Amino acid sequence: MPLKDKSVFITGGTGGIGIPLVSMLLNAGAKVRIYDRSKDGDLSDNINTICDDLRMNTPDILINMAGYNIFDYCENQDMDAIIRLNMIAPIKLSQAVLPTMKKRNSGQIINVGSMTALIPLPHLTGYASAKAGLKAFSDSLRRELGGSNISVTHIVPRAVRTDMNTGSRAEINDRTGVHYDDPADVAGFIFNAILHRKPEIRLGWPERFFAFINANMPFIIDQGLQKNRKIGEEILNRPI
Repeated sequence: MPLKDKSVFITGGTGGIGIPLVSMLLNAGAKVRIYDRSKDGDLSDNINTICDDLRMNTPDILINMAGYNIFDYCENQDMDAIIRLNMIAPIKLSQAVLPTMKKRNSGQIINVGSMTALIPLPHLTGYASAKAGLKAFSDSLRRELGGSNISVTHIVPRAVRTDMNTGSRAEINDRTGVHYDDPADVAGFIFNAILHRKPEIRLGWPERFFAFINANMPFIIDQGLQKNRKIGEEILNRPI
């Protein structure tokens, strides 16, 4: 689909994946509006105002990319904050653009999820849960819009070399042999998915295989992730 003169609203556009993706969109002739947390404030706190604006100024393409994770024991995580940003915000933004997209009978919604939604890892309970919810929302909405010219794309990256994977997250990733992708490469996959209106893309092998195993024989993944649990506990229990 040609992107020249298409209007785009993107959250997370100033992050590691967002910067190269925005550049690709601009080079293709799209008119991109970025929600910049440093200038516009916290996305979750301002969600109602943003939704009101999107109802009045509905873009051709909505890209929900903003998110963050917390690596900690379940009881220590701020579940409200994690779920608001990673799941509730993209759902509400999608709701805001749908009425006008339906009137036009055209539009695209791109939701950036995570492989942790398909292979939930220990000590990422909030993030995995929120991204799993976003996966279900994307699938359900895509099926609801079947027969229309509105597409819903769910992006499933594995670990990416961004600020989200630093500190203790970087340590456990390194010690458990997690494979990383370059942000520009991931941005390229997302850009291609937008061009071709793909329903879902999953990045990484063997992660895609493990996601299949987790869906069909989760007890195997339970056993395999005991190493991750032990390393995670070692990191979290380390004296500060």
